[in-house]
Amino acid sequence: MGLITLLLIVVVILAVIGLGWKTFSVGIISGFETILDVGPPIVKDFTQQAKEYVNNAQLIVSSLVA
Repeated sequence: MGLITLLLIVVVILAVIGLGWKTFSVGIISGFETILDVGPPIVKDFTQQAKEYVNNAQLIVSSLVA
């Protein structure tokens, strides 16, 4: 398991160096958005609920108080 983690870290570092940080991060974000677009409805629903929860300050305050 440690070897796989080390290999993954090396690959990510080489990708960042080769592509540049901006291109690498835009690619990661684009891939994440693609996964959410074609993902199952459960993922889309969960994402929407999380956005509503984060955007609604009242829910956050009530959760912290409880």
